Amino acid sequence: MKVLALFFIVAVYYSEAAIKCVQGDGTKAAAACAGEAAGETKCSGPKFVEYTGFTKGDYKCGACAANTADTCQDCTGKTDSACNAVVETADFKCKNYELKEEKWVVATASTTCKALKATKAKCNMPGDKADKTYKVQNAGCGTCTDADKKAEKCADCEGAECNVKKSSAATFTFFALIATLYTLL
Repeated sequence: MKVLALFFIVAVYYSEAAIKCVQGDGTKAAAACAGEAAGETKCSGPKFVEYTGFTKGDYKCGACAANTADTCQDCTGKTDSACNAVVETADFKCKNYELKEEKWVVATASTTCKALKATKAKCNMPGDKADKTYKVQNAGCGTCTDADKKAEKCADCEGAECNVKKSSAATFTFFALIATLYTLL
């Protein structure tokens, strides 16, 4: 009888000690890890990449598989809440650029960028020294690499769809103003 009581206490403690993880596609509330996953000590899920969004994958009980550090993120599980909770994100748009006739021009469609809710919206564009070998970072979302910025191959700015070269717009406005004044005088 004492042995049965001891097994009961161990079973109750073990079931209470199961960690909670968000599981599946991340749309449901955190649940205690059960079945084969009941003994897990880690939770895992898709990795969030700033300005790009979540990588593909499911939330689960258990650590990330080997060699998945670029796409999976794990954490030490807790019994009271999920350590792999879905983070709040915000969307904004940035202009994308394409190379046409050896010149960088704004593409027709803007890019929808993904950022953490607390992250400021930032966009990038080809800089004054960007040549045909330059590759626009994240389709215009986020900041430039330090090397590209230093080499003036990339320029970045803060705010949604801020990545439009202002020098050409200012020049056009200036000449339009001169032409208007010329016709009035």
